[in-house]
Amino acid sequence: MAGALAVVTLGTGLLDGFFPGGDADRNRGSDAAGTPSGSASPPDSEKPTPAESADATGAPVGALPKAYVGTWEGPVTEKTTGRPHGTLTAVFAAGKRGEQVVRMSTTISQLGITVTCNSVGTLASGTAKELNIRERTDPDRPSTPGLCTSTEADVVFRLAGDGTLDYRSTERAAGLPYGKLTRSGG
Repeated sequence: MAGALAVVTLGTGLLDGFFPGGDADRNRGSDAAGTPSGSASPPDSEKPTPAESADATGAPVGALPKAYVGTWEGPVTEKTTGRPHGTLTAVFAAGKRGEQVVRMSTTISQLGITVTCNSVGTLASGTAKELNIRERTDPDRPSTPGLCTSTEADVVFRLAGDGTLDYRSTERAAGLPYGKLTRSGG
């Protein structure tokens, strides 16, 4: 996915995985940080299924529901390692299925180094409670060179009952990040 950060490892005090050539790159195979991949689609087993995007009514939406519009922010964690993956900011704007509806930035700062990865998302499908977004590198906002993944990925945003927004990505190269976002700014 565009915009997800390379894996950050501080266990030994080194930023292994933060820089190309570390363990994170070796574990990614052909998806080295900053290198576009020929195959942008995750395996079918990782793609959200229609059953995963059904809410109580299950009615599909043709446009972004108004409840999502605005800025959401929160910490993100890598499912594969349990390590922090920075702070995700997602700014949703009105749009129809097949159109860009969200701009995202993931920022992480450690040991005096700040990495920012920017991406945009297109509404692929969804319901009033859950959206399936196809994410790619933002062509208008450069990311930190060489430290962000550059493949496309599927992400899911789900409105929670407490007013927060659950986020999860299917991008293995980024560690399958997930988190809970809250509305910010306005």
